[in-house]
Amino acid sequence: MLVAAGRGRRMGETDKLWIEELGRPIWRWSLDALLAVSDLALVAVVVPADAMARFESALPPGATDRCRLIAGGEARADSVRAGLEALADAGVGDATVVLVHDAARPAASSALMEAVAAAATGGAAAIPVVPIHDTVKRLADGQATETVDRTDLAAAQTPQAASLGILRAALDAARSQSWEPTDEAAALAAIGVPVRAVAGEPGNRKLTSAEDLPHIHAALRAGAAPAHAPSGAALAGETGSVRVAVGFDAHRLETGRPLHLGGLVFPDEPRGLVGHSDGDAALHAVIDALLGAAGLGDIGTLFPPGDSAWAGADSGDLLARAVGQLTTAGWAPRSIDLAIAAARPPIAPRRDEMATRIGALAGLAPEMVSVRGTTSDELGFAGVEGIAAWAVALVERT
Repeated sequence: MLVAAGRGRRMGETDKLWIEELGRPIWRWSLDALLAVSDLALVAVVVPADAMARFESALPPGATDRCRLIAGGEARADSVRAGLEALADAGVGDATVVLVHDAARPAASSALMEAVAAAATGGAAAIPVVPIHDTVKRLADGQATETVDRTDLAAAQTPQAASLGILRAALDAARSQSWEPTDEAAALAAIGVPVRAVAGEPGNRKLTSAEDLPHIHAALRAGAAPAHAPSGAALAGETGSVRVAVGFDAHRLETGRPLHLGGLVFPDEPRGLVGHSDGDAALHAVIDALLGAAGLGDIGTLFPPGDSAWAGADSGDLLARAVGQLTTAGWAPRSIDLAIAAARPPIAPRRDEMATRIGALAGLAPEMVSVRGTTSDELGFAGVEGIAAWAVALVERT
């Protein structure tokens, strides 16, 4: 769930959630990170009732089926409650873990969100926290009267997570006592739910005032691009080192098959790609490039064509599994460049949608995925018989 219904007043007339950073409004950074979380099926986007059309028009291409726009309430707890009801109405069960994230925290990573969700099991809740490094003082009448021991103190962040049923029970209990909790963890702890602490991220800062913007800008830039320029001298075993590889794949077209390309389906095309899986040559090239850059073989090594387990498989699932292999091996995708050679379909009309889909599968922001289409002027294989794709992937040692 993305909570974007607040009316921040510390920045004057500026609507802070619509401030653009690196080409996207603040709230979109938060939403895009949520959409890249593994196994996340649905996002309730809770927005001001009078701004639903504006938010709807700015949803990422290809993600509208995974987003439900919901009108929020006056208080945060009311907005979260509305989001929970919308998820329940959409068929989300009480035992399903729900992430609740502030739209004003745009630099939270998908990896942090996954860690918080994984910790909210067995009837417990989870929150990310960061240490408090400054000395903490208690104030009275404008004077510092006492130094507070910060040994057991931490600053809470979002997303916060618990099962839908437990979250709803906690918020209902708070409302019955006419109490407005400042976050979900407070309401959960008040009814005796264990709240597990997960290591947060220093860059996961909340946009509250204009002074926060330079820090958020720096965190977004650091997360959107490799921290180190590619270098042939980088050692593969060092944190921060990067590697690059090229992937290629091609499949012939056959009448009567659905066309899967770049993680999308093209329902109006009369011919689809033949392959052991769904034949998505573009995603196969991306997988090959990622695996090659990480030194993990190729797509045939990971998903043998003779193995019936992968017959007709969704190539998007294969890409997500390949990224999982990179994570296990200590690598993370940082950018993908994809070129598709095809007489048809035209790539340009769905290029942004394709980049968003590939980015979501690989855990990348859409602007870190470049998609280009080209033709061969009806010459050769990619001109008549099939579709070919080349991908370049950059990965970084984590």
